Amino acid sequence: MLFLIMLLALTAIFAAVLWIGSVILQGWLYNDLAPHLPWRALGCGAVLALFHTGWCAIYQKDPGRFDTLTNFKTETLDAKYDEFLSVRKVGTEEKKPVRFVRVGESNTFQSPETGKNWSRSDADGMVVALLIREKGQDQPTRFNANLQPDGTFPQPEDTRWEEERGRRYMDHSGLGKIYRKRTLAYLANFAANFLHLLLWVAVLWPGMRFTLGHAIGFGLVLWGVTMLVVQPALFGLVVK
Repeated sequence: MLFLIMLLALTAIFAAVLWIGSVILQGWLYNDLAPHLPWRALGCGAVLALFHTGWCAIYQKDPGRFDTLTNFKTETLDAKYDEFLSVRKVGTEEKKPVRFVRVGESNTFQSPETGKNWSRSDADGMVVALLIREKGQDQPTRFNANLQPDGTFPQPEDTRWEEERGRRYMDHSGLGKIYRKRTLAYLANFAANFLHLLLWVAVLWPGMRFTLGHAIGFGLVLWGVTMLVVQPALFGLVVK
């Protein structure tokens, strides 16, 4: 129902913008208005509305995967685990891994045996790796701390636990949440946003009968406004 309402509302809004804008601009730039302008505006508005409603439906399933050029993400949540084994190092020796379990829905992990909360370093040494027992794996996957060259931790917000012989990682602020880097994320998002630009040009050129030069110029403006103002509002609506 949400997407049907969105489709109808966007059709009306885009059609009104195209109709009123074309009457003003074509009346100023050209001798005559394009024929059947209201119907052209309605048809082009429906095409734009269908495109953005479809994009919102995709966005709702995986927020940020296909986003605007200023806000898309290059990684996706691969899995979430509520326990791990913590490997501490004292001097040059790694101690026996200790099991920690998430407390409720928080980012706090606690040892069931000692009741002690997990921390990346304390008097017992520093955590150099986290081991995750993944489904279908005989051996736990090791995620090493991204220590600095001098062997110390970076700031907490810059600390990551990176998969050994892999491309996945966990942020210090999101322990147990394994993210995977997507190598084609940049290409896919540039393609989606370029298609959005081409759609505006197509709507204005053959659709509303602007000249190609004017269609490109006005299309760039409308594409920028839609990307920076309209799309963030729509995406925020569908992920509430």
